[in-house]
Amino acid sequence: MGKVRGSSPLGSTNLIMNKNKIIIFDFDGVIVDSCQLSFEINKQSMVNMEYTDFQRWSEGNVYSLMDKGSFDSSHVEFYFEQYSQKIKSLIPVEGMDKVIKKFKRDGYILAIVSSSDEDSINGFLKKYELTGYFDEILGRKAHFSKVEKFKSIFKKYKIKSNDAVMITDSIGDVKEAVEVKIKTIGVSWGIHEADRLKENGADFIAEKSEDILVGVKKLLSLN
Repeated sequence: MGKVRGSSPLGSTNLIMNKNKIIIFDFDGVIVDSCQLSFEINKQSMVNMEYTDFQRWSEGNVYSLMDKGSFDSSHVEFYFEQYSQKIKSLIPVEGMDKVIKKFKRDGYILAIVSSSDEDSINGFLKKYELTGYFDEILGRKAHFSKVEKFKSIFKKYKIKSNDAVMITDSIGDVKEAVEVKIKTIGVSWGIHEADRLKENGADFIAEKSEDILVGVKKLLSLN
């Protein structure tokens, strides 16, 4: 990325320190406000679904619902066929591109851990010139469990959970992050309301994209 003009020795020290810290983003509901799109796709084959039903899906790992008979693999394939075509019609959440770029300049490892399809995520990021900022993109093909995806990142980068922060919009993600002792930032513009995220264990609430910068600095400084 080249030398940063006007960089200081302190800035260089921060870059070195941040190379051992990872910021994990959820995709849907964090980088892109796709909740309404996802609800509408699901409702095409589940006509009686209400938005509150859709919200309940994300109170745990959504793929666990297949075991409970809420939907099957054919519905998943239908969903992602529609999703892959429509996600590119959306734009990143306001200010999110600046947040991602700032974290990368500061030397953090950046990852996306999502329940969505990797190809769709990469297509969206490519459209908005954000692909190169992420070191890892783990979606449904990597594993249905986010806990397992977190563990694989820790192993690959030799990072402990207290050097990681997860940014999410869902209670289910908070629960999976807590399971492996990752601190979490809940965003207020996604599937679950800020007060519910906080009640279920989110360590910090971001009301706007820029708040994520404050949250990461606060949570990682607690180590």
